Amino acid sequence: MKTLAFTLIELLVVIAIISILAAILFPVFAQAREKARATSCISNQRQIGLALAIYRQDYDETNARYRLCPDNAADPLCVMASPTVSTGPNEIWWAPYDTTLLPEPSPLPTNYTGVKAGFLQPYVKNQQIFRCPSYSQGQVGYAMSYIYHGPMGQPDAFVTNPTVYFVWDHKRTPGCANTSTLASPTSSNIPGMRGPFPIEQDKTGATPHTHYPARHTDGFNGLRYDGSAKFRKYLSLDSNGTTSRDFLANM
Repeated sequence: MKTLAFTLIELLVVIAIISILAAILFPVFAQAREKARATSCISNQRQIGLALAIYRQDYDETNARYRLCPDNAADPLCVMASPTVSTGPNEIWWAPYDTTLLPEPSPLPTNYTGVKAGFLQPYVKNQQIFRCPSYSQGQVGYAMSYIYHGPMGQPDAFVTNPTVYFVWDHKRTPGCANTSTLASPTSSNIPGMRGPFPIEQDKTGATPHTHYPARHTDGFNGLRYDGSAKFRKYLSLDSNGTTSRDFLANM
C-alpha cells in the first residue's frame, strides 16, 4: 500500500504561504486593535467632557482648573508652579494624580487609579476613564490646557470658540502648557499671551510628541469645549503655536 505524504518542497511552500499571510494580516489586526483603543479613548474623553460641563454648572458657570494648590499662597492657580513638584499635602488635580509618587513606575499596574482621586470624582462613575487604553506609562493619560486665553478657570461666557481644545491625549502630567521657559509670545490682538507648546518644537524636541502625541496611528484624540471628542493628526495642527485657533478660547 502506497502512503501519501507531503514532500519537503511542498511543506516549505505551505510554510512560506502561511508566513506571507501572517505578515499581511498581523499589521491589519494591530491596526484594528488600535482603532478599538482609540474609540475607547474618545468615549473616555466624552465622559470627561460631560463631567466638566456638570462641574461648570455647579460652580457658577466657571470652568474647572487643572489643579488647586491651597498650600501655595503665592500662586493659588498653580499656573507657574512646576508640574513635577508637589505644592503641598492639600494639592488636588482635576484627574486622579499625585505628584508625591513621581517618578512614576512604568508601566503602571492596570488597576492603578492614583492615590488622590481629583475633584471631578463626584461626576464620574469610573476613575479608569482617565486612563487612555494606549497609554500606561503615567497615572493619567490626558492633560488639561492651562495656557492664557484657554478655557481653564474661565467663566463660560469667556469662551467664544466652542472648538477650542480643553483636554487631549498627553504624556507626563495632566496639565499642559509648558511655555514658561520660552519667550512670551505676543500678537497685535493678544498682547502678552502665553501660548500653547509650539507644535514644531514638539515634533523635533528631545522627547518628541509629548504634548501632541502620535498615540493613535500618528495622531491623538482631543476633547473640545463643546463636548465633542475627535481624532486629530498632529501634522494638521497650526504650526504657529502662538495664534493657533485650536487652543484659544476666544479667538
